[in-house]
Amino acid sequence: MKKTLFLALLACVTMVFTSCNKEKELPGTSWKTHTVIDQDMSMEGITAHINMVMDATMKFTDATKGTMDMTTSGSMSAMGMTMPIDTEEETITFTYTFDGEAGTLTSTDEDGETETIPFTYNKKDNTIVISQTERDDETGMEMKFEMVFTEVK
Repeated sequence: MKKTLFLALLACVTMVFTSCNKEKELPGTSWKTHTVIDQDMSMEGITAHINMVMDATMKFTDATKGTMDMTTSGSMSAMGMTMPIDTEEETITFTYTFDGEAGTLTSTDEDGETETIPFTYNKKDNTIVISQTERDDETGMEMKFEMVFTEVK
């Protein structure tokens, strides 16, 4: 009887510790972000203020693939004038890797250019974070932003 009770207790303790350390699995999950970018950028001595809103939903469809639906809009102010930034909607398909703490999203655009973006998973907050710096090839201006995605239940 003592042996049976000990084995039952051992099984319960093992289940508790195993379930607490379970890694996050992404297949079948959806994540949303509402990100506001509000920063100054300079080009050739002219400073422009950018205010941009990015709303995105990221879906991990299986163990290696996913999609991101993104809408961006905003405005740019420079030299006393404010101009709207056209609203853009796009769906991006990607492949991904994920080790339980960090991963990469890789997509290829219509011109055949491939981009890989790293991300991290914050277990405590159950968030996915993408920190990135985008550089405009024409102007050379850089925009830094951080997108924090929360899981849609």
